[in-house]
Amino acid sequence: MAEDLVEKVISFFSGDNNEKLSDLEVVLKQRYKELGENKYSKFFRAKTDEADPALGQFFYSLYKIILPTRIFMKDTAQMTRLRQIVLESFMDSSITDTIKRLNPARIGELAKTTPPAKLTEQIQKDIEKLVSEFGLSRRNGINRCFNLVTLYSQFVNYDYPGVLKKFDPNFTEGPFASDPKFAPVKVSALEKDLSDFLAVSQNINPDNDWNTLLKLLRICAGEELISESKFAQMLIGLRDVINSKIMELLVQYGGKKPVWACKPKIPDERIAESWLETRTAKAQECIDKINNEEKNKEISALVKDIFSTDELERLENYTVSKSEVYQRKDLSGFAYAEGLNYLSVFLSDNLEKRIKELLDILLIRGQWTNNASSKEVSEALHQLLDMPAPITSLDETLSDDGVNGSRLKAALMRVDRDRTQTRYINTIIDNINITAQELLENAAQHFGTIAKHLKSLTEDILKKHPELIINWRELNSVSREPLSQMMTEEFNRVNNFVQLMRLCAQ
Repeated sequence: MAEDLVEKVISFFSGDNNEKLSDLEVVLKQRYKELGENKYSKFFRAKTDEADPALGQFFYSLYKIILPTRIFMKDTAQMTRLRQIVLESFMDSSITDTIKRLNPARIGELAKTTPPAKLTEQIQKDIEKLVSEFGLSRRNGINRCFNLVTLYSQFVNYDYPGVLKKFDPNFTEGPFASDPKFAPVKVSALEKDLSDFLAVSQNINPDNDWNTLLKLLRICAGEELISESKFAQMLIGLRDVINSKIMELLVQYGGKKPVWACKPKIPDERIAESWLETRTAKAQECIDKINNEEKNKEISALVKDIFSTDELERLENYTVSKSEVYQRKDLSGFAYAEGLNYLSVFLSDNLEKRIKELLDILLIRGQWTNNASSKEVSEALHQLLDMPAPITSLDETLSDDGVNGSRLKAALMRVDRDRTQTRYINTIIDNINITAQELLENAAQHFGTIAKHLKSLTEDILKKHPELIINWRELNSVSREPLSQMMTEEFNRVNNFVQLMRLCAQ
């Protein structure tokens, strides 16, 4: 036995396939024999290796029955509506009420009279309720039902006219003026047609819930496309042919592939999860829109309180206006351009003037009782004074000659004809946004440190026996304004700016 196996391996690699070919012929002869003994041997003409017109008649009988649903299911709009009907058939009144409340148009109307915080809370509760009511059992039922629709759609959309034209070259698609005249066809010419048919019909099983499918089709079409009795008879006849293995044998023998096995096309679309995800995403968009509107109102109010100028665009490249060039092409935009511009203005117009002047008096001339506190303020100040350099550097990299600007400009010119540039552009911009966000967060942290100590100092200067700085009288004498007033003003401005940075960094 071992020697025979070695000889077969050597024969295979040396190109001597005589034994292999004889094995193939033996199995093909077995398939030929099985075709003759099959229950539906009438489909095969053994003497000429041809498919009998009876096989064409079989396909024709199916085609006549399914033609109305075939026409219906070729209509994309009708299939979309059928999809929705499947979903709605599994919904109760509680779910439909929740869906109505989550309708963006209704939320828009409520937004006119309902406080934002209360409205977003209501929306969030309805999202959670919808997810809970749309549980696993309901989702599985929807998916099973729609996958049965898809299974039947595959079956009715099989190329019946194509295979029938091989039996009758003059065959035309319905409606039928007269019965076609079928002639025998070489089995080898039908190999692909039969394998494709088996792939879409293998799982057409009488045990499936076809009555529900027919009911949904009737509701969607507004008429009966196929009667239950005709459909049941078709299923029984189809199943009998498939179970007989006659088509599998014809493919194996006609294609000289005796061990060929059908690979059924089994639909597995999760429409319930997809629908739920879409619904909750739209509701979340409403929450985000409400929150963004409130956020923008807060930002506008803070900007008005903080800045004494309307000239707030100091950066040249990382700006809101230049971001729109990318966003119009559905690319990433400069997410923190507004905040970084505010930071640039505040550092040059406020920190380097009034705030530094005040802190210089407090840090250089002040006699602090706790050196750790003064060092904390001093470190925060120095970190902020160093911040304009990385902001300028980030902005300059986006100029036409900058390392990022030149790459983005070249990629943007190609993106319309080469969508692979999309990821490249988004990666560059996303990395820049990460850096910008870090700058905003660091600024908020350091200004927050200064605000915290200024608040303590405004309280300390009013005490009869100060605890943080013991020479307030001396400091007042060197200040051009009363220190108490100056610290209060700067605390309010810095504290507002910290809030602004945190909002802009979100």
